[in-house]
Amino acid sequence: MVDGTELIGQYQGSGFTEPRYLACRGDGQVVQLSELVYLLATLLDGRRDLDELAEAFGAEIDRTVTREQVAFLLDNKLRPPGLVASDTRQATRAPTRPDPLLMLKYRTRLVPERIVWAIAGVFRPLFAAPVVAVTLAGFVVVDALVLAGGGSEQMVSAVRAFSSQPALTLLVLAVILVVGGFHECGHAAACRYGGARPGVMGIGLYLVWPVFYSTVTDAYRLARADRLRVDLGGVYFNAVSMTVIGTAYLITGSPWLLVALVALHIETMWQFLPSVRLDGYYILSDLVGVPDLFTRLGPILHSALPWRDTHPRVAELKPWTRRIITFWVALTIPFLGCWIVMFVLLAPQILPVVWTALLGCLEAVATAVQSAHIAAAALGAVQLVLLVLPYAGLTLITVNLGRGLCHAIRTRGPALPDQPGTRIPFTSSRGSTSCAK
Repeated sequence: MVDGTELIGQYQGSGFTEPRYLACRGDGQVVQLSELVYLLATLLDGRRDLDELAEAFGAEIDRTVTREQVAFLLDNKLRPPGLVASDTRQATRAPTRPDPLLMLKYRTRLVPERIVWAIAGVFRPLFAAPVVAVTLAGFVVVDALVLAGGGSEQMVSAVRAFSSQPALTLLVLAVILVVGGFHECGHAAACRYGGARPGVMGIGLYLVWPVFYSTVTDAYRLARADRLRVDLGGVYFNAVSMTVIGTAYLITGSPWLLVALVALHIETMWQFLPSVRLDGYYILSDLVGVPDLFTRLGPILHSALPWRDTHPRVAELKPWTRRIITFWVALTIPFLGCWIVMFVLLAPQILPVVWTALLGCLEAVATAVQSAHIAAAALGAVQLVLLVLPYAGLTLITVNLGRGLCHAIRTRGPALPDQPGTRIPFTSSRGSTSCAK
């Protein structure tokens, strides 16, 4: 085996008809294996030759196995994903990670793993069952009190106050930024609470908006309930944050706190959308026991054609899992298609408006700097970033799609299947933060 490879064991709560087993490469990439291939992997100790491996493997499965059969499994099942080197006695570099659809690609690390481990340890007690019950009850009570106190009516006047006070807008953005980072701590703490090890945290550009991310790939070794806790950990920490902010608003009556509270509610609800890699996507993935939903889009559509046989990647799913994923595909395709159509139709009209707004922001920032209005200048700089980032993201998406199409045309061969890797359950838009699991 390649140095750093870990055989994790059976994938818990699987939605496949046959059991799946997991192995982790040294670079953190998790790979799915069949039971037979996993069993062969357990026998690789670097000392046995092919004949000895065939004998030991045959004894395990109570069948006669030849060296050619073992060589076939090594060459076609274990070497392609980088679990076995070209020579089993020597390590080799792991292959490039797969490039799944809508995965976070442009990112940089901010918090190293050892510090994330310590942060997760600090917040781990928040996942004790009594604490969760009390916290969620408090969240509901605070929300009810805000609504009963006329929070919805005061929202309009609170928003109007922001037009003349740019410092308040910056304050709200700062709160959303901090809550986004706290959200990541929720995923990491849930990962450690369940018995897995969280990885690094960082920041990136997901589709067209900036995001925070946390690496909790190791959660795949956990049972389904523990994985769901990790998926919901960020939203749970959002609830904690909103409880604190709502309580502060009830005490002070500050309008900017109400605006921040409403923005966080909207952002949290958005995370349950399963059509892109938000929290909802990973919740659905762990509920059905299939960690690579987007790679099922093509096979599901292929199998839906009456003149086509059921695709092998669909036939391997349990019937109830297949029905749920088919329903998910039926919703996801129109959702993504609508966004693409809207972009194509509206881009010619929006781009001139954005360019005018960009020039206006530049002028406003210059004026604010000359007048020494620090808050207004800072807010203008933030607006400039928010105007530019979506188009930078769209440019990167277009370039990636073009590269992928060219690669598919050149190779015309099967791609490496999407394996469970760095997961992205939470993201947020418009310059607020997010998490990437």
